Amino acid sequence: MERINSINSINSIKPIIGLNHYKTAMKGIENSGNPNNPQLASIGQKIVPENERLGMLKDMYGEKALKQMGLVECATCASRTYVDGSDDPGVSFKTPTQISPEASFALVSAHEQEHVVNERSDAEAEDREVIAQSVQIFMSICPECGKAYSSGGVTRTTTASKQKYENAGAELLGALLDAKV
Repeated sequence: MERINSINSINSIKPIIGLNHYKTAMKGIENSGNPNNPQLASIGQKIVPENERLGMLKDMYGEKALKQMGLVECATCASRTYVDGSDDPGVSFKTPTQISPEASFALVSAHEQEHVVNERSDAEAEDREVIAQSVQIFMSICPECGKAYSSGGVTRTTTASKQKYENAGAELLGALLDAKV
């Protein structure tokens, strides 16, 4: 008995009204080539011709919002190039390179990491030790489209000459340890 009741309740579920309305409207379009069909006329008023769609979207949302969504190209972002200003010959961006705002942070970070690695290897080659290294990435907002992008970076490295403790004489004896007894 319970099984029959559950089948009856399944059959009593009504479909979503919006979906039925859509199917009915589409059926009218498919089955009728008559432009005087009222279903076709009501749907036809909602369809915007392809050549007018962008203008309608600009009126509704504004050009800046369309640029943020990527529907309209931002001239400022399209013309932005990155060039390395350092004297380090072994890094990227020696020639002007165009990067999208979405990829700028990753590529600028990777570029600054190249500087970190090169400075560390230069210090080793000169028998110096790296005391400190820091990388700073700058972020900006495009004034035309409002997208955030990485506008550059700076790598700072501090090195000092290595001290030779194994050959230290009396002048360094006790200089490396302060202790109270």
